[in-house]
Amino acid sequence: MWICLANFSNMERLVPEGAQALPRLVFGLNSTICYHCGYEGKWKEVLPKVLNTFPNRVLISAVDMPMVAAKVIHEAVGKDRILIDSGGFGLYKKEMKMGKDNPKFHETCEKMKKRFLKLLEACPCSLCFELDNEYFRHDPDLLSPKNYCREEVKAITGRYPVPVFKIHQGFEYWKRLCDSPDYDWLAIGGLAQTRAWHTKTEEIRTLMDYARLQGKKVHLLGCQNVEAFKEIQPDSVDYLIFQYAINLEEARRQNPGVEDYSLLRPTMVSLAVAKARQRSFLYESYQRS
Repeated sequence: MWICLANFSNMERLVPEGAQALPRLVFGLNSTICYHCGYEGKWKEVLPKVLNTFPNRVLISAVDMPMVAAKVIHEAVGKDRILIDSGGFGLYKKEMKMGKDNPKFHETCEKMKKRFLKLLEACPCSLCFELDNEYFRHDPDLLSPKNYCREEVKAITGRYPVPVFKIHQGFEYWKRLCDSPDYDWLAIGGLAQTRAWHTKTEEIRTLMDYARLQGKKVHLLGCQNVEAFKEIQPDSVDYLIFQYAINLEEARRQNPGVEDYSLLRPTMVSLAVAKARQRSFLYESYQRS
């Protein structure tokens, strides 16, 4: 059954005050879903009600999340349900297009850093992921706090950001991260762009085994492969819940004959949230190791 967003005043609040349930699937939010909750300022009233129809944590990104929307999200769910993405994946795509030595790419990196740090100041969070582009590597030692804006983040939040490990960095670096007292959480990234999670499950399970021996928790960045999740059994994983073209097509099927786009927007949000909740239920049905 789809969530009905047509009458927001009657929307059921599924997340009671003080709720501790934190499913492993983290719902990735973008500016599009925020603004599809209503025209002009109306979305500021509706978005909090949407966010309280599920208990999952949410991931917001420095790439496209406006500060005003981030503040609305924070007021609605609180810092414990918020994770912040630094925009590292967005910079990777820019680097592939512009070239790592391009001065314009360097300018883009500095702008992303500024947005990321500003977002951290405006929106307190439970976890944030480091700005893992090599432009921000200033020390040959990967673990150095001088790399990936770690010191700048700690100055704002009081702790280092979650390090983002990539397979090519090698197991020895992973061991050092796991052995470090500075981190409770680690993230594995760098595979979303190739959608190659299913080809690396054995390697990642080895990483997971060592991390658990050291008492660490692991998040998979951008892993939308259900079978990979089932095999790897991470502590959490993020999933972008609003995909414009897909949601619009489904909304039109649900509302045959409706041509007014404004009337389709609530259905688009409903479908996105309902599908994400179904996916989350599926993930929680898998046995934790």
